[in-house]
Amino acid sequence: MEVHMKTMKSIIYEKYGGPEVLQLMQSPIPEPGSGELLIKVNSSSVTAADWHLRKADPFMVRIANGFFKPKQTVLGQEFAGEVVKVGAGVTNYSAGDKVFGSTGMKTGAYAEYITVDENSVLGRSPKGIDQELLATVPIGAMTAQFFLSQGNLKSGSSVLVNGASGSVGSYAVQIAKAAGAHVTGICSTSNVEWVKEIGADTVIDYKTTDFTRSNQQYDIIFDTVGNLSFRKVRDHLTDEGHFISTAFNIGLMFGMMGNALRKGKKVFTGITKETKESLEEVTDMIRKGVLRPVIDRSYSMEEIQEAHRYVESGRKKGNVLLTIHKEGSYERS
Repeated sequence: MEVHMKTMKSIIYEKYGGPEVLQLMQSPIPEPGSGELLIKVNSSSVTAADWHLRKADPFMVRIANGFFKPKQTVLGQEFAGEVVKVGAGVTNYSAGDKVFGSTGMKTGAYAEYITVDENSVLGRSPKGIDQELLATVPIGAMTAQFFLSQGNLKSGSSVLVNGASGSVGSYAVQIAKAAGAHVTGICSTSNVEWVKEIGADTVIDYKTTDFTRSNQQYDIIFDTVGNLSFRKVRDHLTDEGHFISTAFNIGLMFGMMGNALRKGKKVFTGITKETKESLEEVTDMIRKGVLRPVIDRSYSMEEIQEAHRYVESGRKKGNVLLTIHKEGSYERS
């Protein structure tokens, strides 16, 4: 199987800034090296991580990705597509395989083709779901899975998910429910019903109710938004409860340091460990029908600036899909 074209469309940003720095341009189609796959990208996603990288916000982004201008000029950390060519030594995949996965900080999925190592965070696409939607699964689902595991999630746990209508939050609701937990979600008024539909037993509308004013306690409080603190929620944790948060900040780091000195209630924050094994666990949940992506909006490559503006506004629910290739839109032999 061989790609006949020599160039592809890529969304490139050569300087940090607003959505207007994202430009649709032609670039060479990469060649897979030893142990690599060339993948035709059918779809990617637009996430909060993408706009933070684009904007260099927070400032530490510049330390990792270039102080004055980005080293990695193509964003996109999630993809779904098809293997079109394999490099020397590849044993696990063949041309024609449908796959999905995460590029991690390598990024690059805002392009019609991408090369990835066959041992990277990559898996075969499960059947029974629209293949295009799989591009919105890896990061959100693996993040929810990783953090909930740090909270000692088990059957019978009572779990509160703050930000239940977001990408990580919507996956957290489903993963916790599949584990046999009693799940309470916090979201805005307009999202209450669909958060119930994806599995929440109870939903709190934060616009009308402040859960910290109640006497309810939870085994796990999972903050996917970053607007809670251990001090604020500790009275709402059970004796052995865990406060877990995706907000990686100084206060939470000090909270974790205190775990060794503190009996009972614990704090956890950190960076998600993305692995092939965790992606396979997520894939298995999709196969079983207990996990599905929630899609808010879908954009084309030509609409990337609009897509970034929308995601940066903080109004999205679930995930935003970026369509790259339509099925069968490339030549092969």
